[in-house]
Amino acid sequence: MYKKILKLIRDYDTIIIHRHMNPDMDAYGSQLGLKRIIELNFPTKKVFVVGDENNFSFLGSMDVIDNSIYSNALAIIVDVAVSALVSDDRYKLAKHVLVIDHHLNASDIADTEYINSDYIACAQIIADIALTENLVVDKDAATVLFGGLATDSGRFLYPNTTAKSFEIAAYLAKEGADIQYIYDNLYIETLNFKKLKGYFINNFKTTKNKVAYMQNDTSVKDEYGVTTFVVSRAMVNQMSGIKGIEIWANFTMDENGKVQSELRSKKIPIVDIAKKYGGGGHALACGCTLSSFEDAELVLADLDQLLEKEIQNG
Repeated sequence: MYKKILKLIRDYDTIIIHRHMNPDMDAYGSQLGLKRIIELNFPTKKVFVVGDENNFSFLGSMDVIDNSIYSNALAIIVDVAVSALVSDDRYKLAKHVLVIDHHLNASDIADTEYINSDYIACAQIIADIALTENLVVDKDAATVLFGGLATDSGRFLYPNTTAKSFEIAAYLAKEGADIQYIYDNLYIETLNFKKLKGYFINNFKTTKNKVAYMQNDTSVKDEYGVTTFVVSRAMVNQMSGIKGIEIWANFTMDENGKVQSELRSKKIPIVDIAKKYGGGGHALACGCTLSSFEDAELVLADLDQLLEKEIQNG
């Protein structure tokens, strides 16, 4: 499959790389890392990256391009496979759409797809393509790809981190990845961010069977001077690592009145619940977008029932 991906890249003079909305570091890293690898190995290609930006833009900036650029172009979509989650829907204007992803969702947009959920990060797939096919990788590409791998593996703590994950991390380190730069940006926090962590730790609730959860309206982001993304994605794991808590969920209302839902589990697969409500992701880390906090209560009830069954089954 890697050779098929490279053939597609060779066949097109213009390549535009997309990823999902509200990008995490894996989405950014996969997108920017792939762009740099293509530039290094196919210097005649015109390569662009597009999409919304957030606090992870320290990895690199997006390009502003005209619709006409998509004519006869290859659109590559990384770290997402479904149309509803892609940032910038102009990929539909491209001649061919290639999806490279690692989530447990079938694609509804790909002309060609490579989806491998055995990889803990999409950045790991991009790096493995480079390693397997002997492509040139420089410090810039290695750094952003390492960022994607490190974060989607929970700093190599998540259960589905494999020997291959460490192999790819070592490969990127050998290629010059600035690991210190990544961790400096990950661990340096504003005072408001620290206070927001404290707010979560002091205010989360639990269901009957100890599903930990938070429900955040827009006043939370306003009070702490952060984005919806920070309240939603960056705070969900404040409820992790607590004895007796096997599943945790974070429900955050965005500026459009939708509720962004982040679902996490220590060991019990929960992705089918996310899919039930139109979302998806990994077996233990997934999410969905809901219409209201009333719908969030339905999700919580499903998670609580799942946990109750696990308790009954021992």
